[in-house]
Amino acid sequence: MNMSKNIEIEYLWTKELFLQASRATYEFELRHSPKRFLGWFFIIMTQFGVVGALKKDAYGLLLVSSVLVVYWYFFRWRIRKLLISKTYNNSTAKETQFSMQAKKDGLSVNGTLLRWKEITEAVSLKEGFLLYYGDTFLYIPKSAFKSVEQKDLFSHLAKDHVNNYRKEY
Repeated sequence: MNMSKNIEIEYLWTKELFLQASRATYEFELRHSPKRFLGWFFIIMTQFGVVGALKKDAYGLLLVSSVLVVYWYFFRWRIRKLLISKTYNNSTAKETQFSMQAKKDGLSVNGTLLRWKEITEAVSLKEGFLLYYGDTFLYIPKSAFKSVEQKDLFSHLAKDHVNNYRKEY
């Protein structure tokens, strides 16, 4: 890709953005994990619980599986959101201004260069980009780009330089 100038990326790390990044990461990783079938398992348990309750007046499995189904489909994110909010409130990075430049040799994050070869996986999501490196990740919201053209250039740059690049939406 021919890139004549750096791609400028700037955003403020707010609580809302932290929650957006956490949810995007959680949902992406869940989609690619065997844990995604856990909700179905709870539904199957509920069906066995209904049969047990009707045939043998055994309500234990029905009660436990119903609680698990309600948690999995209705309260899982709400509980995670509370825990994640506490993490953000105790973080030293809250309300940090991030300034990045995407270059041919890597991504400069607040003056520190993250080379493209250090990034093991890049994922383009609906709301932003996930860049995995080492045992952590960097989330870049798509709203941080000055234009759609800049966002598209960044996407092409990541696609060209990161071996494991995928688009998920």
